[in-house]
Amino acid sequence: MSKKPRPSINDQLARIASQSPSNVTTSSRDSVLTLEHESVETRNVSRDNVASIEPVGPDGYKRRVRYEKPHASLYAHPKVFKALREIAVAQDCKPHDLYLEGLRLVLKAHGRDFDALNRGE
Repeated sequence: MSKKPRPSINDQLARIASQSPSNVTTSSRDSVLTLEHESVETRNVSRDNVASIEPVGPDGYKRRVRYEKPHASLYAHPKVFKALREIAVAQDCKPHDLYLEGLRLVLKAHGRDFDALNRGE
């Protein structure tokens, strides 16, 4: 009960080449084939309607898109993150709360208000 062997790339190319060339045109080079795409209708979308449109992935699965706040990554040694998790457990909070506390302290040191900036002001 083994799996059916997958066709090789050469088999796939031979199959494509043997199909009728109804939507295939040749370019300036004889050895290159290009497929003609069906016309795609575009529509104007306002920023208000962006949230109501759900993007769909290649297999029909819905994709989550972040429009309001971009993703940010924090890079540090794993021991730093372990220490932050230990501190968070000791203070009965989440590591994210400690990250926000650190951002508040840095912005305060430079004369900025984290909460106002976070609200978009």
